[in-house]
Amino acid sequence: MTDTSVANLTVDEFVTALAAKSPVPGGGAASASVLAHSAALGSMVISYTLGKPKFAEFQARLEKLDLIFTNARVDALELADRDSSAYLALNALWKIPAEARVLRPDWHSAVAEAIASPSAIADLAMGVLAALSTMSSITSAQLASDLKIAQLFAHAALEGALLNVAVNLPQVEDLAMRASFENFVAVRRVEGARLVAKPSVR
Repeated sequence: MTDTSVANLTVDEFVTALAAKSPVPGGGAASASVLAHSAALGSMVISYTLGKPKFAEFQARLEKLDLIFTNARVDALELADRDSSAYLALNALWKIPAEARVLRPDWHSAVAEAIASPSAIADLAMGVLAALSTMSSITSAQLASDLKIAQLFAHAALEGALLNVAVNLPQVEDLAMRASFENFVAVRRVEGARLVAKPSVR
């Protein structure tokens, strides 16, 4: 798994690796993968709406949303790999006695990346959620359940990423920085809950 990109794995290969007794892939990569599925569903909803006379006035807007989802799908899978790499680096350092590892520069950079990578997944999930939340009135009602599933997937990815940010915060020695990340988690949890609660099924 460590030398194989998530994007190049079959679904069966990925879930088999996820089920294995191995540090990666784990919850971070799974969250990013779920986010990629969310973005893909967003694109599917748009693809079934484009070309319908009823929604012709929204064509340009829908095309812009589809570009957001297309980019997010790619970015999410790249972030799955980034998160796995970050966890591997941190996991290796945990084997060193605590009093020794905190003196190592690579420990602090590993902690920083173990927070930065899920933070990036969370930010991407927020963007996907925000885009999905604008679509209920400009897409086909026949795809309303798919749109809602996409929202639920994006919200699950957001919550998973925020859990991974929070679990690493005790390793941050700078109290001001830790407080900043705690605020990051709190704000995105509230906003994510608000966005996923917006009705998408008519």
